[in-house]
Amino acid sequence: MPNKVISLIRLLTNNWWLKLLALCLAAVSFYAIRGATGYEVEYSIPVEVAVEPGIAVLNQEPATVRVRFRGSREDLLRLDERHIKAVVAPKSGEPDGSEQAVTLSPRDIEGAAGVNIVKIEPSMVSLTFDREVETTVSVAKPRTIGTPLIGRVSVQHEPVIAKILGPKRRLAEMKQKGKDKVQTEPVDVDGRVESFTKKVRILSPSDAWVSRIEPSEVTVKVSIITEMETRTWEQIPVRAITRPGEKRDIYFEPPAVDVSLEGRVEVLEGIGDDTISVLVDCAGLETIATYELPVIVHLPCQTEVRPMVTPETVKVVIREE
Repeated sequence: MPNKVISLIRLLTNNWWLKLLALCLAAVSFYAIRGATGYEVEYSIPVEVAVEPGIAVLNQEPATVRVRFRGSREDLLRLDERHIKAVVAPKSGEPDGSEQAVTLSPRDIEGAAGVNIVKIEPSMVSLTFDREVETTVSVAKPRTIGTPLIGRVSVQHEPVIAKILGPKRRLAEMKQKGKDKVQTEPVDVDGRVESFTKKVRILSPSDAWVSRIEPSEVTVKVSIITEMETRTWEQIPVRAITRPGEKRDIYFEPPAVDVSLEGRVEVLEGIGDDTISVLVDCAGLETIATYELPVIVHLPCQTEVRPMVTPETVKVVIREE
């Protein structure tokens, strides 16, 4: 037997149990690492097409693809489906209805750092191009969802006109069908008690072919209008405000007045007959005299109403007791 073969056999058999242990540990480590990074998750993500200025996508099939990701449990949990998309950049073409097929690869997937992409289905995107043009459309009044806690809702928005950029053929079809108005995201007014202003996004008539909308948002002013009502309490006795220790006979003409309160219906319903006081400030007035003084309406604290008195002033006669 040649010396080289004998040397190789001795090398393999020398401390063979240590070599076998190292091989077993390596296998265990390999399968442990593979198990820790072998989790998978699949998302359906949108496909965006980056085209040159003046060119628009007339048709795109498909608009979304299913992508399977592999990685550790922690890396997959960090993925945010809302931020993952496929972006393809087709070769330059003539905007005259030319067609092109683009193959998707893992490098086209954005927003999925730290994980492996093991499958994209379908892996091919078919595109048809057209010339990009623009048209003007009106923005419909934003609809509201929910119910305010009080009152009713009035909505105003600005601007009321927007510009859509997209393929010439699609925009022409849209105009022919009389679809010259776009919608916005709804505005949530549920439980609201005060007016507010917010920005909402203009919704595209078709995410498949509209290049962009300018502006992309409108400012919406939502007014919470409460129903106002007037209630009248008749013949409320007039009372005098005097200083401590003053002993006088005070007479009012007329001795009672009518009080009208204007405010929200729900506020007026909470005001009882015994909570309204009509007062005249007589503190420090000279005796044996006649005055014409205004009437003061005293209401419960923090009552948002506008009081009205008939008559607004009364004649005051003061005499010593």
